[in-house]
Amino acid sequence: MRSPRRIVASAIAIVFLSVYVLNGVLILASRRTADPESLRLWLSGGMVLYLIYHAVRCVWTDKQVDMEYTAAENLWIGGAPISRSLFAGYKVTNLLFSSALKTFFLAIALAPDVQHGGLLAIGVFAALVMLETVRISWQRFVTGISKRDQGFWRISLTLVAIAAVVSFFAELVQITPPGSAPGIYLMQSFPAIGNVASSPCVQCLALPWQPAALLATSPEISSQTFSQLVASISLIPAGIVLMVRVDRWANRSRLCRERIALANGTYKQVDQISPAREASKRTLLDTVTERLPSQTHDTLALVWRQALSVRRYFGTIAFSFCVPTLLCLSPLLTGRVSNQWAFVVAGIALCTMLLAPPALRIDFRRDLKRMLLLRGLPLNPIHTVLGQMLLPILITITFQITTLLIAAAIVHPGWSQIIGWGGMLSALAVFTFATENALFLAYPHHEHAQGLGMVVRANVMFLGKATLIAAAVGALLLWVHVCRSLFSESYIAPIYISGAIAGTWALAIAAVIVTSWCWRRFDLASDLPPE
Repeated sequence: MRSPRRIVASAIAIVFLSVYVLNGVLILASRRTADPESLRLWLSGGMVLYLIYHAVRCVWTDKQVDMEYTAAENLWIGGAPISRSLFAGYKVTNLLFSSALKTFFLAIALAPDVQHGGLLAIGVFAALVMLETVRISWQRFVTGISKRDQGFWRISLTLVAIAAVVSFFAELVQITPPGSAPGIYLMQSFPAIGNVASSPCVQCLALPWQPAALLATSPEISSQTFSQLVASISLIPAGIVLMVRVDRWANRSRLCRERIALANGTYKQVDQISPAREASKRTLLDTVTERLPSQTHDTLALVWRQALSVRRYFGTIAFSFCVPTLLCLSPLLTGRVSNQWAFVVAGIALCTMLLAPPALRIDFRRDLKRMLLLRGLPLNPIHTVLGQMLLPILITITFQITTLLIAAAIVHPGWSQIIGWGGMLSALAVFTFATENALFLAYPHHEHAQGLGMVVRANVMFLGKATLIAAAVGALLLWVHVCRSLFSESYIAPIYISGAIAGTWALAIAAVIVTSWCWRRFDLASDLPPE
């Protein structure tokens, strides 16, 4: 409990919470307040937009987690002599605590926009609890439907998501003057999202959250406030009842399908792999292994294991990178040639640091329950680290190079820009995944963990990445100034590019070495978090 790592983590959490509250009191209180009606529409519509995103992601995921319980909870609570309804309702305790934490942060951010902070907290808390219960209810609903129905929902929800994206871009084009800089488009994207959330179609879907949104933004306490309060509080038990009923239906539906499959003799049929296909796989692995040095065979074995996961989730991974690619290339639609390339590069860097790590968790972060197996392998720590991280890094670099080449074909920035930024962005990918895995090995957590620690962890990671991006931009500007001061005009470009690439790759290699050190010091007895 008094280890340096825990002391540092606790100190960072206390500093973050103190700065966040101080920022809410001093800075947010002095900003211009939002219109209560617009705030109400944003609150209710924002819940629906999040649900659309989660519904699409959930329906396209083949494997669903049962109520997001850990293995210990499934063993001890699922095996206890209690009803399934009580087992499903137990999840609400975690939902209430996490929703209360989110309410705390949102209440501080929105306090200057409302008249009554208490009503704001109650309304936001009720809306968040309803959001989480509906999210889990949809997750359980997907497990209970057949393959044919799942195909129907995939097509339907994908069309809904496409319509929402098209509406967003239509609003963005409408509210932004033609020919504006990409930075203006970026700043106008937030009002565009608010306009989509305020649209009549989204507000019709947001009907269950209307009482909570009305209560949170109520300008005065009246007779209607009491009815809104009762309706908002009623959302909590209504969401719990919905989750329990959907869970019961999903279990019955799955049991019915399993009985039918058993009666038809198709229960758990396993696709038989032909001997020729199996031999071709082994021949390919042997061929690749023979052509590489013997020092890389251990790393290749782990990479091959990760490649099986990539093949299984190839559709999900490809979809996860299609949207970032379109977002990075969106500055090319602004019609301004002067700074389009800079915004494309900045978008790739942001997607590399913020979106790629959550989308590609095929490294140590996925293997928390397999740490005993990984520690038991007779591998050098650096080989283990490289084998775990190499595939997600290569996928991210492929995304970077593809986006850069598409943008270069339109903007024509020159080969020096392509080579320079390609080298630096690839080093950024290595640095990002090495840092993510080093932090995970230092402070491991379960995949669906919730609580104060996870909320603070997410916010601190976001602020840390933003600080690193700002520091990298400052370092590059300083390096430009040094090159212009010391070298002649003809040598500035090659020296700047080579120095920038060498510096970024030195940091990336250092991050990999730190990750290897963290893996070497990882202790199964004390570092594994409890179930």
